[in-house]
Amino acid sequence: MLIKDVLILAAEHLGRSDLVSAVASAYAAAPAAPTGEVALLLNCYALVENEVALDHLPLRAAETLESGDGTLEFIRFSRPPVDVLSVQDTYGEVAFEVFPARLRLPGSGTYTVVYTYAPAAPQIGGETAFSDKVSARLLSCGVACEFLLAAGRYAEAAVWEEKFRAALRAAGLSRRKLHVRARRWE
Repeated sequence: MLIKDVLILAAEHLGRSDLVSAVASAYAAAPAAPTGEVALLLNCYALVENEVALDHLPLRAAETLESGDGTLEFIRFSRPPVDVLSVQDTYGEVAFEVFPARLRLPGSGTYTVVYTYAPAAPQIGGETAFSDKVSARLLSCGVACEFLLAAGRYAEAAVWEEKFRAALRAAGLSRRKLHVRARRWE
């Protein structure tokens, strides 16, 4: 699904036909960076995409890299890692330590690293970072909420926030609320 489709749907949610045509014209001039409210809408999309990717549906990648000195610098990865899930060599899983800019591994060799990552900065003509599990409607509700918050229309933003959370729950992406049972002194 294209990002412009999500932005157009969010503009339709807001009842802004002028913004719908502005998004369409910004898509037609794709290499140029959008300006004004279209740029704000794209920034709101980036916030929603990051929230979904970091909190609800982590984007995973696996890369095979070679280490000569027992470390792997994060700048060598094709995407910036958020969380390293596992590291394997030819014999199976290996222990690793995560540092701010690198991984420390048991020795030199070839390793397969499975990690989660944040989506890249969105372009109006680009594809969304998610599969079909995350619908355009779900993302557009979040974009409408963020757009209204940026405009200072808090009551309307609360309505779209609830719709966004309901869409996350319906897609099975909502995180359960964590709670700790009350302790009693006896």
